[in-house]
Amino acid sequence: MSSPIQPVVVSPKQLTSHNIEQFGDPSQGNCTWHTLVSAPHTNTNSLSSGIAVCQPRIGCLRHHRHKEAEIYYIISGEGIVHIDGVEHHVSAGSTVFIPGDAEHAIFNQAEEELKWFYVFATDSFGDIVYRFTPDKTAVEDTKAVEGAGL
Repeated sequence: MSSPIQPVVVSPKQLTSHNIEQFGDPSQGNCTWHTLVSAPHTNTNSLSSGIAVCQPRIGCLRHHRHKEAEIYYIISGEGIVHIDGVEHHVSAGSTVFIPGDAEHAIFNQAEEELKWFYVFATDSFGDIVYRFTPDKTAVEDTKAVEGAGL
C-alpha cells in the first residue's frame, strides 16, 4: 500500500540546488526553467510546477501543445502569449490559463527578463509531452512579436 500524500514545502536553499533546464533544440525556444514540485522528487499526486525565464529581447518558448492544462502566473517582466492564434499582452501579476491541447507560445522582446510560475495538471513534469508546431517557424514567431510593439 502506498503512503498518503503529504504537504511539501520547497525552501529557498532547495530552489538554488535545482537544475536549470532548457530544450536541446533551439528551434523550440531558448527559455530556461527549473521544476519546483514534481514526482518523483516531491511526493505529489496531481500537480507539478516550476519557474521559467525568457531573457530580455530574445527569449521565447515556441508554439507547442501538450494534453495537460497549464497556468502561468507572471512574476516579473512583460511579454506576449499566443493561445490558439490569439495574442495576449502579459506583465507582472497577469495570470494565464491554457486549456489542454491549446497551441501556445510566449515571447519576450522587452528590456528585462520575463519570469513566470507555471503549473501543470499532472503529478510529474516528466509526463508532459511537448508537441511543437512544425509550420510556425522562428521567422514567423519573431515577426509576430515585433508587430506587438514591446
